[in-house]
Amino acid sequence: MTLEERIEKHRKMAESYYHAYDQEAVKDGSTYDEWVFAPHAIYWSPYFGDQTIDLEVYPMSVRKSATMEALSYSITLPDWKPLGFKCWPSDHGFVMQSHFGGHDKDGAMHDFYAYGFVETNDSCEITRWETHVSPEYNDFLDTVIGVHGPFKNGAEVYMEAVGRKLAQAGIDIRKMAD
Repeated sequence: MTLEERIEKHRKMAESYYHAYDQEAVKDGSTYDEWVFAPHAIYWSPYFGDQTIDLEVYPMSVRKSATMEALSYSITLPDWKPLGFKCWPSDHGFVMQSHFGGHDKDGAMHDFYAYGFVETNDSCEITRWETHVSPEYNDFLDTVIGVHGPFKNGAEVYMEAVGRKLAQAGIDIRKMAD
């Protein structure tokens, strides 16, 4: 693959992330069409502690966790989706800035920025994915799931809060595909 082809592939990967959320397909179980994870790819976010997550062995798929997250946010903010998106592809991955937000039943806007850093191998498979969020994410989470981090002991407390929000809305997460 030439340098230009790698950069183009990385641009398509970043844009597939955006399009999945913009078309509200993530809450229906879709993920990012162009993303392929390398064996033992890792995920890390300082918002979820100091441990990296091996995506090959983590008990919940990226698809299921993203779907649960998007659905739980949309319960309180029915029009939740990207408000803006920028990406910077390079030879070994890409960086994304996503501005997410939505309105509650009273018309108030709740939003935050997420920053994704994705590294790939020579086959453009993801080897490392990091996310960082703006300070507004705390208030956003308080609104949509009733608790915020940082969750220093990992993502479990966050995912439990997401699961509770879905259960309260009558959504059975056991029926969601991994």
